[in-house]
Amino acid sequence: MPVPVDELTSDDRFPIKPDTNEYCALSFLFAHREYGFTPREIADRTALNKTAISSTMARLFEYGLIERADNVYYVDPIRASELKRRLESLDSLIHLFESAPDDSYAEKGWEQELPTFDPDEKADASEGKSEPVEAQAEALIEDIVDCRRTE
Repeated sequence: MPVPVDELTSDDRFPIKPDTNEYCALSFLFAHREYGFTPREIADRTALNKTAISSTMARLFEYGLIERADNVYYVDPIRASELKRRLESLDSLIHLFESAPDDSYAEKGWEQELPTFDPDEKADASEGKSEPVEAQAEALIEDIVDCRRTE
């Protein structure tokens, strides 16, 4: 019998956000997935706070992202490829936003910084000593002619 696509697709969002304790701990466990670590060992090997590590590990376990046995946490080898893909996606997202230029339009009042549009192509009076386009063009032509004379 056919199965509706809605039942086949999962709308579960990845519960980990960049720059969080969970992200740091999960990344560490994934990078060292051939071993299991106690919360204290994870805190000693990462920048995580020793008092917050237990709750961080408990959340990762509750999310089903890591496994636990005798207070030792590890990445399930069966889930490693999925976690790798998810962590790479997060890393790509972080890189994208860190390398993106600042968004000037997100700042309030950005439109006030734009020069006034003058249909006669004259400089905005508030700009001060800007030259008209024709004067700029003539100055460029003179510079080109002067350069050719000196060659």
